[in-house]
Amino acid sequence: MRLEMENVKITDIQEADKTHVENGVLYINKKELEEVILEDEKIASVEINFAKPGQNVRILNVQDVQEPRCKVGVENADYPGVVGNFCIAGQGKTRRLEGAAIVVSNPTTRRVENGLLDMNGESAQITPYSKKCIVSLTYYPSELAEERPFEENIKRASLRAGVFLARAAEGAPVDSVDVYESSPLDEKAQGLPRIGLVLQAYTPQFDYMAVPDKIIYGTAISGMLPTVLHPNEVIDGGLVGWNAMKAIDTLSFQNHAMVREMLSRHGKEINFVGVICVTANTMLDLRMRCSSMVAGIAKHVLCLDGVVVEKILGGMPHADISTMGVALERAGVKTATFTTPLTSAGTLGDTILYNDKELDLIINAGNPFEKTTFKFKADTFYGGTAETKIYSSEQVPQFAGDEQIRVEQYLIAGCQDHCGSRNVITKEF
Repeated sequence: MRLEMENVKITDIQEADKTHVENGVLYINKKELEEVILEDEKIASVEINFAKPGQNVRILNVQDVQEPRCKVGVENADYPGVVGNFCIAGQGKTRRLEGAAIVVSNPTTRRVENGLLDMNGESAQITPYSKKCIVSLTYYPSELAEERPFEENIKRASLRAGVFLARAAEGAPVDSVDVYESSPLDEKAQGLPRIGLVLQAYTPQFDYMAVPDKIIYGTAISGMLPTVLHPNEVIDGGLVGWNAMKAIDTLSFQNHAMVREMLSRHGKEINFVGVICVTANTMLDLRMRCSSMVAGIAKHVLCLDGVVVEKILGGMPHADISTMGVALERAGVKTATFTTPLTSAGTLGDTILYNDKELDLIINAGNPFEKTTFKFKADTFYGGTAETKIYSSEQVPQFAGDEQIRVEQYLIAGCQDHCGSRNVITKEF
């Protein structure tokens, strides 16, 4: 499978009479963009704002962050099953607006934990998203909308908006092209270690209102059996973000660092055979079934020599990582676990939660639950107001307009990333 990713770099964003890209500037006609978004009758209105690095802007009630992208030379193939018709993602050409991002805000949500993004100040220093040119979309529901489906409505509308913006770059110079091409049968990869990625993409413990998010080809995956994907599917719209900030979002999947790193080594150091996509499990029997199937697929179907097992947010997913890792090792597949500590207190050994002797290669990928106190006095708020409540696990009342707030890092959009793109680890002192 071959995917060509055309990168059009965006260095500024401005309002204009026509939506287009010129000299690295993304010009947007807000009326045109609004018309694309309001095709969904469940959306009553949308506020469109722009935010740039260094501005005293705080974006609130963040549900998702997305990179504007579109398929090139083919119709109805963007985000199959979500925006476009169903097809297999990861093929052909895709255009991305590198340096731009859409931030999706839902101020009417009744969720308690909601993401935020500062474009300046101390917290802006620990997230790469503050360095991007932001299109902030704040949504309000119509009378027809129900809370949980509305989250899917605005995620889908934002993806459509991103497709519209990327298509508007037609004719703009392409700054670079990344080619992702791999097959386990590639001649150059023969004789190299056969390596796979076990991608834990979701956990049902966060099923808000007992309804799972739809993240793989527009499908909810709670209880999903292990599913084999080509690596290109992950980074080209086969997966989209959750409906809440949990140290992962659509942009994380679009630029999945582990997938891209392993693809870059395919045919040189490894034979990157594929991705086994799984969900965490709430019941022991489901966990053991998943672990056994992952080991069976890895050993007897994909014939892997080794895997990296990647963990999603939460404590329960640790148990799945442990049982999967042990099952893989006992099947003869060398296993590295890519994981995060559970809390910001205690030792690393305590917070990893497992001590199986078979699992002797554990990669520490930072701590999403690390509590961070930072000062920043915003002048402008998108997605909420100065009176918007900011979640505190310590049950301390705090509001968006406060000069100092304290939050866990998974709520700072882009600060932590379970896909491995952050240069963050946790150390003991």
